[in-house]
Amino acid sequence: MLIHLSLKERRTVVMNWKLVLTLLMVLVCSLAMTSCNGHAKEKAELECKLVEMQAALQQTEGERDTLKESVTRLKESLDEAESKLADVAQARDNLQQRVKELVKSADELQKQVSALIKARDELQRQVQELNMSRDAALAEAGNAQARINKLTTQLQKQVEEVTGLQDKVEMIRSAVEDLLTKLKELLGP
Repeated sequence: MLIHLSLKERRTVVMNWKLVLTLLMVLVCSLAMTSCNGHAKEKAELECKLVEMQAALQQTEGERDTLKESVTRLKESLDEAESKLADVAQARDNLQQRVKELVKSADELQKQVSALIKARDELQRQVQELNMSRDAALAEAGNAQARINKLTTQLQKQVEEVTGLQDKVEMIRSAVEDLLTKLKELLGP
């Protein structure tokens, strides 16, 4: 019981018990002397001391009971605090577990983000290559169109020349036929 009391409370209890024991010894000694002397006055004094000692004893017992109640309350408070501490420890453990899970989840998400960034970078590189290929193809198509236009122009000139030559050939043929017709007329049958 004294283990759970504070140092001050323990000292008070010990001092009160010493006082009670001292008073009891004085009373016993006084009673012994009274029985030896047999004087009524001393007997009355001893009875008075006995009453005082009984009052002191009752006071000490009251203090003892008060201390017992304090110890009981302190034990209850300690039990309640230990219970709350256990609850807090459990909550802390739960939070630590949750933090571990969240850290693991965050690591997995970071890996996924890294993979997505890598895939995005690869796609961007491919898009750039496709854009360069498209630009090169457009430039090549532009060059081809320019060549086609040039060749079309040349073809039109050649068609015009051929048409001109055909007209000349027709004129020459017509002239040759006229000439042959005239030669036949001149040469006769």
